[in-house]
Amino acid sequence: MKSRTKNNQTQETLNQMILNAFPQRISTSITELTEGYFNVAYRIAFEDGESVILKIAPPAGIPVMSYEKDMMKGEVMAMRIAAKSAHVPVAKILYYNEQFPVLNSPYFFMEFLEGQSFHLLKDQLSDEIKKKIKVNSGKLNRTINEITGEAFGYISQPDTWGPNWYSVFSQMINLALSDARQLSIDLKISTEKLLHQLKLSQYAFLEVTTPKLVHWDLWDGNLLIKDDRISGLIDWERALWGDPLMEAGFRSYGNSEDFKEGYQVKNISKTEQVRILWYDLYTLLLMAQECDYRRYDTRDMYDWATNQLKETLNTLTLLQEF
Repeated sequence: MKSRTKNNQTQETLNQMILNAFPQRISTSITELTEGYFNVAYRIAFEDGESVILKIAPPAGIPVMSYEKDMMKGEVMAMRIAAKSAHVPVAKILYYNEQFPVLNSPYFFMEFLEGQSFHLLKDQLSDEIKKKIKVNSGKLNRTINEITGEAFGYISQPDTWGPNWYSVFSQMINLALSDARQLSIDLKISTEKLLHQLKLSQYAFLEVTTPKLVHWDLWDGNLLIKDDRISGLIDWERALWGDPLMEAGFRSYGNSEDFKEGYQVKNISKTEQVRILWYDLYTLLLMAQECDYRRYDTRDMYDWATNQLKETLNTLTLLQEF
């Protein structure tokens, strides 16, 4: 996916970055990994046969959405927290630099994890193997969510932190709406109706009292598979301290009973369903803006997300009436 947030670099600059991080090693090849949407990533192969992954944050000065500020710092922090506190397959951070002089952007090198994207492999796998992978993804996600924090909010944005989840989440919604106004993006919904429904939903957020580590983006594309097993959980850049129901496996538009089986969730209460719909809405608000902020080649994501926004807001409104 082409995106203006991808901070592609010349061979010469990449070689400087590699030398700076690994002065005693000799690289033999650099290959761009093209599946991501936000950061540019490269696979670096060394003379000794080992490989590492390099991720580079967007260029300084490129407009990003509020939740994307300091995103790379948050990803590094989340990966280190997960590696230290949970038994999940997360890559080790090998080197992190918040501002390389040539780039004026943060970047990091991490361990290379063997495997291919589950999203790309699915058509080649049996139903039995696919179910096993989704069940195990639920188990691993639950393990991540067992890690607790001191406050709700985005890991690398202290100004978003707070002790009350409803207040923090309301701020996240309002920042997303502000981002849309910044670029005059038509979300195709009434923001007044959205905020009114948020006030009506306050009761549902009172159940969430403990900040949990939430990956938030563990869709099939971020599960690495090797020998029919999950070999890696990648792309921690959206991680935050929040409600586990924010996890991708709970999204209404991507519902997975196999994920829930692994997570050990059997019944969803009405208040939980209200929160799930709100997390759908928040994610869709952001997806509806990606085309404009990142200048994708097509408007497909915008069209899909704005259509889903209307349907989801209507579903929430009807649920609140009963």
